Amino acid sequence: MTFLGKALEVDLTQRRVSLKEYDQATAALLLGGRGANALRLVHDVPSGTDPLGADNLLLLSAGLLTGTEAPASSRLHAGARSPLTGLLGSSSVGAYFGAELRSAGIQSIAIRGQADSPVYLRIDGDQIEIAEAGELWGMDCWETQESLRTSSGDAKSRVMAIGPGGEAMVRYGCIMTERGHAAGRTGMGAVMGSKRLKAIVVRGNGQGQQPGNPAIQEAVRRYARRIREAERYPIYSRYSNTGFVTWADETGILATRNYRANRFEGARKIDGMKVIDYVTRPSGCYRCPVHCKAELRIPSGPYAGTEGERPDIEPLVALGSKCGLDDPEAVLYLYNLCGKLGIDVISGASVLAFAMELREEGLISQADTDGVDLTWGNARAMESMLRKICRREGFGAILAEGVARAAVTIGRGADHYALHSKGLELTAYDPRGAMGTALGYAVSARGGDFNSVYTLPEYRWDADEGQRQFGVPEAVDRHSTKGKGLLVRRTMSVAAVMDALGICKVAALNVVDDFSLTAEAQLATIISGLPISAGDLLAVGERILNLERLFNFQQGAGAADDRLPERFRLEGLSDDPNRGATVDVEPMVRQFYSAMGWDDEGRPKPGTLRKLGLSEILSA
Repeated sequence: MTFLGKALEVDLTQRRVSLKEYDQATAALLLGGRGANALRLVHDVPSGTDPLGADNLLLLSAGLLTGTEAPASSRLHAGARSPLTGLLGSSSVGAYFGAELRSAGIQSIAIRGQADSPVYLRIDGDQIEIAEAGELWGMDCWETQESLRTSSGDAKSRVMAIGPGGEAMVRYGCIMTERGHAAGRTGMGAVMGSKRLKAIVVRGNGQGQQPGNPAIQEAVRRYARRIREAERYPIYSRYSNTGFVTWADETGILATRNYRANRFEGARKIDGMKVIDYVTRPSGCYRCPVHCKAELRIPSGPYAGTEGERPDIEPLVALGSKCGLDDPEAVLYLYNLCGKLGIDVISGASVLAFAMELREEGLISQADTDGVDLTWGNARAMESMLRKICRREGFGAILAEGVARAAVTIGRGADHYALHSKGLELTAYDPRGAMGTALGYAVSARGGDFNSVYTLPEYRWDADEGQRQFGVPEAVDRHSTKGKGLLVRRTMSVAAVMDALGICKVAALNVVDDFSLTAEAQLATIISGLPISAGDLLAVGERILNLERLFNFQQGAGAADDRLPERFRLEGLSDDPNRGATVDVEPMVRQFYSAMGWDDEGRPKPGTLRKLGLSEILSA
């Protein structure tokens, strides 16, 4: 048995499956996960491919270390052409599905075509079949998973499924596994729904497991110890990142009421220090020492009996301060509702906040929203509209398209309030108070994003470290634009590597706060047997960024898309600290292009592609 699993090819139109060897050249240059997806998208999804058509390719790729003994090695990466942005569709998901897939001897799944009726894919050890899913169609994500586990008679099966959001091809539909783990953003669930693929069920047979090896065991202990001994470990193991809502508020970067403000009077009410009151027990992903997830229950009140998962900071902000909602129980209920419905929480909440501001500005009325009173903090209205979105009913059908398309449909100047980059709604931090984050939002291949940018150093490192790492002390000053091109090049490359290795960024970056990749290189070398240095890993990250950039160019994007909405350049922040701050990303974008070895249009130069070893595989 080789270290790498097989590549599974699925044709839903013909209802055929086949296995082939995982490409060794891809593993050497790009590892797996996000890297493997990037190359496949460039080669096999040409310009003009309909994101919701049969020719779009849905990719699910385990990282190089996913499902091995490596700590926090749970991640699986989904990719396709995004129905939300028309550009890179990309999403990382944890829990246990990726590890179970490796246990079945499979490294990646490529799904093409469209079934003529609802189906699901079953992988049971060496047995793979496409089965009818008519009885599952219409079920929510939680019901689907439970039904498939029950029908299989195997409670240990792992399931990835879509809900009504994916079935209705809501452009930000997501794929769910377990209760609170989403392959979110960019609409991978909508792609799955367009293929009439309701779910994927996998049960491994131990093929991905390696026999006990003392050198591997020692490397694993060393890496896990590094995580457990980190200063931030107690915070993340108890609260995850939920305790940083108040920090973001006090720092003056908390997205509030669709970015009208940067402080929220109810921040402490939705902070993790309050949310912990509803936690019944911690939970986590495959082999992760952090256990940053948690199960919860609301014991009384309007949402009494609600059970589910604790959200991380992004959903707390999206459903909370961004929508002016300070009721923690309502936020928890709505978060788990989104998980059941199978829609991305950040985009789902953002379209509500967008509509709320339009209502406040008088651009739409309650009649326009089918009688739903979309005003700040109205939780019942938020629930009603989320359900309408997943039915594509009335005004919900407009919001199901995302803020960029919805603004075009509504007209009346609504585009000023549609806050996105490349069509993807922005995340929790207001870019006017953090220049590296602002640049990341602008240049990220998947759009307004933090998870693939990960500019933590501008919030944590001091000037001396900025000087050592980037040659510019101001690079880690979040108010300064100096050195941000170099900083974002590093953090984006490291984030891409983690997605290619299959290691969770929470454990590796949030907790340990190390962007050197030295420990990851040592771990990967010992477990995989491939000689890998930290420099090699950084090069892998840059290869991925260049391939994703080329894919976006292939789909019609260019330098004009590396920008932020005018609000952030023209309207100063409303509250202290950072009162009056604005951001003009264009000079930083130029810095980033230069740091990446791209031309003035943001296109990778031929010399850059040769240096990274990409020229040959791109011409193959």
